[in-house]
Amino acid sequence: MKKVFLFLFALSCIVFHAQALDLVNLASGKYLGLKSISDSDKNLFGYLALYDLGKTETNKKKNKLEYFIFDKNLNSLSSGNFESDETAIEYYPYINQDKELIITPSYSTYDLAFDKSFYTPSDFIISLKDYQIRKKDKYDYDGTHLTPITSSKTNRELKEQRKDGKKSSGAAFYPEIIELDNNEVLTFEYKFDRPVFKDFYLKLFNREHQKVWEYKFFETDVKYNFINFKIVNYDKDILITKIVRQQESGSQYNFVVFDLKTGKILTTLPFPYERHLYITLNSVDGAVNSKYNTDDKLTALLRYSGDPLNFNNEGFLKLTYDKRANQLIYHEINLLNDVYPKHTDIEELKEPFDYRDLDIKSVNFLKNDDIVAVFQKIHRKNNTVSDLVAMNFGPNMDLKSVKTFPVKKNGLYLFSQYLNDRNDMVFFYGDIEGKNREKKWNLFINPFINGQFKQEILPLTSENNFIIPYIAKEGYILLQEFNEKEKFNKIRLERLNY
Repeated sequence: MKKVFLFLFALSCIVFHAQALDLVNLASGKYLGLKSISDSDKNLFGYLALYDLGKTETNKKKNKLEYFIFDKNLNSLSSGNFESDETAIEYYPYINQDKELIITPSYSTYDLAFDKSFYTPSDFIISLKDYQIRKKDKYDYDGTHLTPITSSKTNRELKEQRKDGKKSSGAAFYPEIIELDNNEVLTFEYKFDRPVFKDFYLKLFNREHQKVWEYKFFETDVKYNFINFKIVNYDKDILITKIVRQQESGSQYNFVVFDLKTGKILTTLPFPYERHLYITLNSVDGAVNSKYNTDDKLTALLRYSGDPLNFNNEGFLKLTYDKRANQLIYHEINLLNDVYPKHTDIEELKEPFDYRDLDIKSVNFLKNDDIVAVFQKIHRKNNTVSDLVAMNFGPNMDLKSVKTFPVKKNGLYLFSQYLNDRNDMVFFYGDIEGKNREKKWNLFINPFINGQFKQEILPLTSENNFIIPYIAKEGYILLQEFNEKEKFNKIRLERLNY
């Protein structure tokens, strides 16, 4: 069994209370940690604390977890428990489009690919009206009916199901089930009837699991036809996709915008860089939130890396869909050609594919349509990090400013958040001094206000306890002091001045 592990040092998690709170004695189980709860636009709701109560009585492969929910002002809202799946590694909370609290698990991608007994662990849903918790359904799909099931099938069961389907229909069936944030479900599916891939469909099912619409990619099925399908961005009305359409005559690379309610194509836009355009921004810490939607516009920041004519090409592409005008446009910036010539001191920009690189940490969409992206220099051969670099891009991805923040050997990016109703932002990083580790911090507070970066330094010291700062509501920071040996684990909320 893969045990949910302790994440005291995971800087994406949060621990706190308005007054000092003893997290060790809050519950009877083993303290696992506490994480912040935000929506897709980084609006902080509160926090979720988890405790391990041990193995369940009915299934020794599963653990019983106890949770506590706090709001962003650190008031206690609710508590309860649920059974973790053995394939879950740790759990992350977020708020979905329906304003529900979702507790979603991480899992091993290696096991997903190679372990026959692996199954995808389930999410849990907590209503923010009555705080009742329920296990989120998984789905079984046969090409016609979308059927809720209590847990996912194992890789072995899915393989057998595919074999049985091939025996009965003569073709292997490959469905991808995509659960949307609004509790609707998309399926992207096709069949393989050697040597032809056929029946490429995109379908939407509503919350009652009834098919709303379907879109067929090819009118006739012939050899060499294939579709590579990815979701770029969506909201309750619009679905933006990246589609590579392969035929014998060649390949077409397009962004395709669907009306999510009807399945009608609203607009299409060819994209550059072919298979070298990536819709997810990944750092060494995991995926970075690079999307921001309003009632009128959907915006996403994508990355490209290499193209057929210049393999060393690397940069970013801002994709925006205007609902009112039904217009999809993109603007791009090239790191080597547009940034490096004026900032040759940042050598990581020169050779995108050597060991020296810029690891993206945060993408911030400001109200004036600027983007502020924060990077940290990394040497990928030995995974050492150094200075932080902040870049301010204009609405058309023109470079407005670059600022480097020198960091000591043990420097670490922490987090960022919006200020003043998204007009400004701030990011935090820390330097651990000498051999004291977390017992002596310099916390660097870097507000970006009115287009200018400033910096304040807050020394954090403790004789006996480790200190770690965490994100909190605007204008505050959460400080955790803990000493595992002494069973000391408390937090306090501090006001910041910037």
